[in-house]
Amino acid sequence: MATRKRPVKIDENETDRAARNRLVKNDDAPRATRRAALGDVGNRVLRPSVNSVKEAQSGFSKLPDLKNVKPKVDTHWKKSEAVGKLKSQVEQKKKVEKIPCAAPKYTKVNVVKVVFDKAPKSPTLAPLAKPEPDFRDEVEEEDVAGSSYSNDLVSQVVDIDADDHENLLHMTEYVNDIFDYMGTLEVKYPIERDFLANHVDIRPRMRTVLIDWINEVHYECRLVPETYHMAVSLIDRYLQATKNISRKLLQLVGITGLFLASKYEEVCPPSIFDFVHFADNAYTDGQVRQMEMNILHKLDFNMGRPLPIQFLRRFSKAAAATETIHGVAKYFTEVISMEYTMVHLNPSKVAAVSIYLALRLFRQSDDVWSPTLQHYTKYQENQLTTVAKDLATLVLEAPTSKFRSVYKKYADKKMGAVAKLPELQRGIIKKIALSD
Repeated sequence: MATRKRPVKIDENETDRAARNRLVKNDDAPRATRRAALGDVGNRVLRPSVNSVKEAQSGFSKLPDLKNVKPKVDTHWKKSEAVGKLKSQVEQKKKVEKIPCAAPKYTKVNVVKVVFDKAPKSPTLAPLAKPEPDFRDEVEEEDVAGSSYSNDLVSQVVDIDADDHENLLHMTEYVNDIFDYMGTLEVKYPIERDFLANHVDIRPRMRTVLIDWINEVHYECRLVPETYHMAVSLIDRYLQATKNISRKLLQLVGITGLFLASKYEEVCPPSIFDFVHFADNAYTDGQVRQMEMNILHKLDFNMGRPLPIQFLRRFSKAAAATETIHGVAKYFTEVISMEYTMVHLNPSKVAAVSIYLALRLFRQSDDVWSPTLQHYTKYQENQLTTVAKDLATLVLEAPTSKFRSVYKKYADKKMGAVAKLPELQRGIIKKIALSD
């Protein structure tokens, strides 16, 4: 009878102890290290030794090569299903519903024959008359002579903006158009000759007293020249548009005109209370505001009438004027603003007469009005001589006049003391004033 072998019991504790003893004795054996990330499996892991790595590599080399092994999965069912779906989609596209169409019904139309009458024969036309000779043919020779003269003038005109094309502040591309537009504005907003004739309570002398005081206030406040000329323009235009105004309100009109001009031209205009103080508190700030609204409504808010000083800068550039000549011309423009009989002159003509007289005094020549000045001012010399004579008379009388605010201003050193220059008191200026 065969005997069964008794199973051998293996004590796991003893085997673990033996394994530990072997690990201690063998340095090449894997050692236990801590591996906190695998705490559920065990906190100690064997570190492979060199021999164990070699054995593992030799064991992997015995495994079969998996590169050329194909999966034993039957995927034929997927291909057949895809082909079936494509066939069904193609068949659905080929099916087209046939809609029965009814046969068109035609209606009978009555045919009408239209007969046109024969066109009448065109009458024989009379021969055209010979064209009359053009009137320009008769004056062709005169035009040729005139054009040659104008071409000669144009050839002598100097481009005063040639050196300023790179300076954006001079606006050389638009400056000629700007001054042409200003010329249309001064015609659009004129000041009539003797515009105070219809006033009952205001006389020309009162206007001169007012402008003289305005000039003095303007100089004390150190305002720009444009402010003064605009104030004079606003005052004259308002007095021209308003016929029934009391002399008691004349100073209010003047102080309000200067207040409006300062707000229009100045960077930091004086306060309204400063102007009330200049009028010795004769009016309140509320009255000044009310007069301000009255002036704007009378002028329809058109405050853009050109000023003589704006034209003068352009004309001084065309004349290549020195600083002294330009300063004297500025003095002449303010002298004209004081004179009631010359208020009707356009601002461009005031500037042209001023620069013309200044050139006559300091260049000591009768031929100072060059083709360049004629081109840019648009005035011939014979259009300025009469006004220049009247201006020379006013300049000679300025030092002894009762209204000397303009003379005192330009006699100051801050203004170059041009009013005291000897050329303005004797010499050629007297000849111009006494000329016929």
